[in-house]
Amino acid sequence: MLEKTYRDADHGLGSGDLPISTVIPLFNEEKIVAQNLESLAQFYDQLVGHGNWLFILVDNGSTDRTPELVKAAMNRWPPSRTVYHPEPNYGAALRVGLLAATTKWVFMHDVEQWDLPFMEWAWAARHNYDMLMGSKRADPTINEQKAHRRLLSAGLNGALQVIFQFSGSDTHGPKLLNRDSLDSLIQICRLDRGQFDTELVLRAIRAGKRVAEAPIEYRETRPHRNLMIKKIVWNLLALRRLQLAMRDVPFEAYVRYHRFTREDVLAKSRYLVPDAREQLRV
Repeated sequence: MLEKTYRDADHGLGSGDLPISTVIPLFNEEKIVAQNLESLAQFYDQLVGHGNWLFILVDNGSTDRTPELVKAAMNRWPPSRTVYHPEPNYGAALRVGLLAATTKWVFMHDVEQWDLPFMEWAWAARHNYDMLMGSKRADPTINEQKAHRRLLSAGLNGALQVIFQFSGSDTHGPKLLNRDSLDSLIQICRLDRGQFDTELVLRAIRAGKRVAEAPIEYRETRPHRNLMIKKIVWNLLALRRLQLAMRDVPFEAYVRYHRFTREDVLAKSRYLVPDAREQLRV
C-alpha cells in the first residue's frame, strides 16, 4: 500500500465532488476481475481517499459470470456503476464508458494490465496536461512483449507516424484524461475496437491539447484472443478507416507532445515495480 493517504489539499478535492473515475472494459473476465478490482480499489483509496473515486465497468457482451461479479463490485465500492454494451468491442466499450463519466479526471485501462508508478505519476502531473498516457514501446528494457507482437506494434506505430504525423511511440496504453478538456473530442470519435483510443490521441494532438507520454512496464499475462494474421488484416483495414476519419482534421496549433522517461516516473514513486502491487520503495 502507499505509505500515506493523500489529503484533500493534495488533489484539489472540491466540495462534495469525486475527483476521479476509472473506465475498465470487461469481456469474460470471471477469473481475474474480483481480485484485480480489489487491488485497484486499494490503490485508489490511497491515491485520493476512500469514497472519493468510482469504477465505471463496461461489460461488453460477457457470457460467463462477469456480470454477476460486476454487480458485486457495485455493492462493494459505491458509487461505482456499470455500463452495458451488447457485443465484444473494446473501443466501443471505452467510448460508452468515457461518455458515462462525470468526473473531471478519468483513468482508462485494462483489467489485467496497469502500472501503478505510471498512474501515481500521472495523477501528480495531471494539472499540466490534458492527456497522460503510458507507452509499452517507450522503454524496451521494461517491455516483455514477444518478438512477433513487438514487430506488429512497431509496424502499426510506424504507419501512424508516416500517415498521420504521430509524434509518439504508442496510442494503446493506459491513460489519464481531463474529461472537461477532451469531452468534445470523445464525442466525435467514430472508430471502435483497437482504433478508438488511437483516433482520440490523434485528435487531441491536432487540437493542440497538452499530451504527455511515459513508459510503462508491460508483461503478457495470458494468451491473446486473436490470431496474429487476423490482427494484421484487421489493422490494415482499420488504418484505412482511420484515414477517412482524420482526413479533414487539421493541425490547429503547434504539437504539444511531451515525452518522459521511466526514471522520471519512478523519481517520486513509492513502488518498486507494478507487479509488486503493494510493495513500497525503499
